[in-house]
Amino acid sequence: MSILSKKFLIITAHPDDLEMGCGGLVARINKHGGSVTNLILVKPSAEHNANRDENIVKSELEKSKSVLNFNTVIYDTQLHDNGRPNLTLSNNLISYAESCIADNNILISHWREDHHQDHRVCYDVARSIARKHFEQFWCMDEPPYNLHYKNFDCNHYVDITEHVDQKRKALESYGSYFNKDSIETIINYNKYRGSFLGENKVAETFHLMYNKI
Repeated sequence: MSILSKKFLIITAHPDDLEMGCGGLVARINKHGGSVTNLILVKPSAEHNANRDENIVKSELEKSKSVLNFNTVIYDTQLHDNGRPNLTLSNNLISYAESCIADNNILISHWREDHHQDHRVCYDVARSIARKHFEQFWCMDEPPYNLHYKNFDCNHYVDITEHVDQKRKALESYGSYFNKDSIETIINYNKYRGSFLGENKVAETFHLMYNKI
């Protein structure tokens, strides 16, 4: 049984994080008969960029879902007085994440040393539930302008060469966030990672935190 035919829970901070870090993987999972649920811990109304209208972000998320075919669960993030998300590790947040596990086998989230504090909270939530409930726990690499790739220890490569166009189309769904240049930055980074697999390969990279299989 291919690992890609299993059920994946991907915990991310924001809409568009999945597409950046593992959009090609999600496309491959669907091709192999697996499924993906994306637990988003910062709801669109609490987006980190105040210029992004909630309804626009929701619409963009739906467009991306139609391209990559995944389900979403969105946590009701509490807000600070300044309107920014108050996303902190808590028993309530961990319990909510556990309620979303269902029969998922593989867990993916952000890297533990990610520069974004919301992403690090996602990692902490994932780490808290991983060993008890999942066969594998992966941390995803993200585009180079997030800077943390310099200390990202990738030990798992996923060939997305056949699915890079789907990833690009999903990224294009977020017109309020990405432009042509930023999308190509992401794809070029995946091409760089793919060069370690062979000529003209495109890859997304992960750190496999543990494996029970």
